[in-house]
Amino acid sequence: MVTIYTMQNCPYCAELKELLTTENIEFNDIDIFDKEHEKEVGEIMEASKAEEVPIVRVEKQLFIPNVSFKSIKEAVELTKKFIV
Repeated sequence: MVTIYTMQNCPYCAELKELLTTENIEFNDIDIFDKEHEKEVGEIMEASKAEEVPIVRVEKQLFIPNVSFKSIKEAVELTKKFIV
């Protein structure tokens, strides 16, 4: 299962969603400011030490901008490698 943590009006998040959709990769999209997911987002942000979005989670693997990937295309390629 792929989950992406995004925020509205983020061009990188929009690009990631578009590329994942083009690659036929199903994903859950969680807005980091959605109160419904506040606990989960807090745990992900703490575990990842991320200060930016989009964050990609494939099962238990986290991909963090500027740490795990330098471009959105690279994030998609990483995601494809870890899809079970």
